[in-house]
Amino acid sequence: MKQDDYQGLIEQLLPMSQTPKFEVLLDKLTANEPSSAKLLIKMEIRRLMTPCNRAIDLRGKVDGECHQYELNGQTHWLDDVAINHYYERLPLYNGQMTQGLWEDLHNTPNNFRVKHEQEKHTQQQGKGPVSDTAQAALLPEKLTFGRYLARSESRIHFATQVLITLNTGYEVHGVTSDLSNSGCRVRVPAAFDYPPSTEVLVQFTALGQKYQDPDLEQGLSYRIIGVDQNKESTSSVWLRLRLDTSSDAIKQALDTEMASPDFRGKQDGEDKLLTLKLQSYEQSFLHHTSVLPLYFAQDKLEYVLQTRQNRELWDYWHDSRNQPVINHIFDAKRLALLQMEGASTSQLLLYCFYVEKDKQRFFYSASPSEMSEDERDLFWQLGAKRPSWRVLKVTMSAINAGDIERLQDVSPDWLNTLKTLTHVALVQDVTHTESKDSYLSHPKPSLSSQALRRFLHQRNPVCAAQLISSDRQPQRREPRYAYRSEVSLVHPEQGALKGRLVDFSSGGLNLKLAQPFQGAKDDLVSVSLDAFVNIDPRAPLVDMPYQVIRVSPKRDNIQLKLTTEAPNTRRRQYLRRLIEHNLDKLTVLDERLPDPPLIWAMHQLLLTRLTVQPYFVRRDNGVLSVPAVGINLPPSRLHRFLERAGGGRQLSFYPVFGDKILTRTHEVTRPSQPLKELVREYFVWIDMKDDKVRAVHTFADSEFESDDARRKFIQLAQKGGAFAVLRNRMTPLAHAEQDIDATQLSSLLKRDTHKARQLEDEFVALCAYGELVDVTDEVLMRLGR
Repeated sequence: MKQDDYQGLIEQLLPMSQTPKFEVLLDKLTANEPSSAKLLIKMEIRRLMTPCNRAIDLRGKVDGECHQYELNGQTHWLDDVAINHYYERLPLYNGQMTQGLWEDLHNTPNNFRVKHEQEKHTQQQGKGPVSDTAQAALLPEKLTFGRYLARSESRIHFATQVLITLNTGYEVHGVTSDLSNSGCRVRVPAAFDYPPSTEVLVQFTALGQKYQDPDLEQGLSYRIIGVDQNKESTSSVWLRLRLDTSSDAIKQALDTEMASPDFRGKQDGEDKLLTLKLQSYEQSFLHHTSVLPLYFAQDKLEYVLQTRQNRELWDYWHDSRNQPVINHIFDAKRLALLQMEGASTSQLLLYCFYVEKDKQRFFYSASPSEMSEDERDLFWQLGAKRPSWRVLKVTMSAINAGDIERLQDVSPDWLNTLKTLTHVALVQDVTHTESKDSYLSHPKPSLSSQALRRFLHQRNPVCAAQLISSDRQPQRREPRYAYRSEVSLVHPEQGALKGRLVDFSSGGLNLKLAQPFQGAKDDLVSVSLDAFVNIDPRAPLVDMPYQVIRVSPKRDNIQLKLTTEAPNTRRRQYLRRLIEHNLDKLTVLDERLPDPPLIWAMHQLLLTRLTVQPYFVRRDNGVLSVPAVGINLPPSRLHRFLERAGGGRQLSFYPVFGDKILTRTHEVTRPSQPLKELVREYFVWIDMKDDKVRAVHTFADSEFESDDARRKFIQLAQKGGAFAVLRNRMTPLAHAEQDIDATQLSSLLKRDTHKARQLEDEFVALCAYGELVDVTDEVLMRLGR
């Protein structure tokens, strides 16, 4: 017989052990058990109910702070977990301190001996719950993008003991780190749950005894507004509380303390530090995100925000004339679906490819809901084999009154323009190049390819939206100068053409043609600057090879750049000298840069609508970790999935990296010659039982031998726990400290040099940026699950 097999029965009988009904109840509950089991159960109950007069001292034995208590005529030293466990188990032992209760208090989950035995058992099993060491580096700080801390009152660094009564009845001891008239920040044990927005009763035990204030002694009502991890200790967390009681007790106590000559507290400027830290991480995200934001006024696309990393996606949606045509993926039917009245957010999956024929590019796009199963299989068969194959995830959200109110402070001069905007669409490229075989493995239907003509885009009109650079930096490599003169050029197929120079630089030309240009982007033409040659017959400006970089929709205007062939070096130098000698006669065409307040408004609308899970990787003495992750509230499905792996309170990146963060990131994080971009898909199964993580199984898409192996893993994962397919995109992050605003950092240095240096060191150590996307639905469709 194993005692654990009868543990439930023993606990059921313990409260009745000292009553006349005990023997009758014991016989009834053990009727089907052997007589030896009945005897051992009785002996165990007698042992557990034996009175115990030994004092309990848990100092140094538990992961937590112990306090002194007078219980049952004895002085005990218990931590918060043990004291709450005491009151919870006391009725089981008929209100007495017994051997059983003494053992219970020495076997709480935060007892060092118990934790050691659990870790030893995990190592012997070779699998099971994620180890604390592996998790610690993958539990990042959550940063709520787009929400900044602006305190309306001074906060004082002040440490005092408090007793917090949770809504569950548990009592928790804590110590404040800062205090204000309407809120406080308290360090409390991590063993308890602290649901945000719940009310708690806070008794200021030390202040109450010092000032004999009944409000402080009896307690004030506070509301939990946030829970932050304590980086210095995993046994405690920080609670952020807001006062919900109309009482001046705290204000009066603080005023008295601050008036005291021996007061050592100081005013806290941490809100400015936290805001600067958050904005710096946001700036790094804005520079490196691959998401393409589009801003709509009803059905009209008004603005496109370009970052360093989404240019490839933006360039993809350009036709053979190098004109933007992304507006055509938002036809009337799709917009009606994405902009449904009453829906705050809508999503659409799009399969896309283009075909090039006769120097023209023809785009196709279709969502699964727009196609029958045969049409979808045909679309996959025709599109996935092409280099132009793309899978896009489009998320459109409505701009509400709260957004406009927030933008009023950011960009008041642009408010009238911003009020016309109604929706923000975020376009993500979730293509996985290694998965093309999965699309092609489906049987090709008997449909004709003509069935897909309804998904063919029109060529005109081109996208008229204003392109805004997120960097706020000039995009031109060199100045352009306005000049009107005759130009002749020769196209290899169209022949000789006449045109007029609109503007030029040492490396490029902008020409207005007398007849439509029949060529396309990247065509080579031969150009002669006749007016310049007439002035100087020796000028090497005849038959110069230029490359076409853009053709206007009406084909009457083209832009050219000088090719990099060796003979053109002399021509470029001649043009540069010509410009320098005639600067007084030339008019510089200034590049039109977007107004910074407009860019800030675009940023705010993006930061509060994350469709990816952005995170950052840090290298500290060769050890890699994930220190920060950007989030929005309410949490997304991906956010909740990562929280499951973190125990329900923290986001954990263990499902992505596991114990292999070095091997799974080294292409991007290596100091010399890092890979420009790394994209991988991970199949993740969080095996759970009773809401507890038993194991995390993660396989890269490339680790499966076939689609059948992927399907078997999915089938197994869906039987229990949580399953997701995560697309992980990573890029190197160099000189991240440049994303910290220099003016604000300088101001912080004057106030708190130590914290300013800490923030700077934190960003210097960053080595990679990553973003996760949940692609579970697309993968399940691709695999036919």
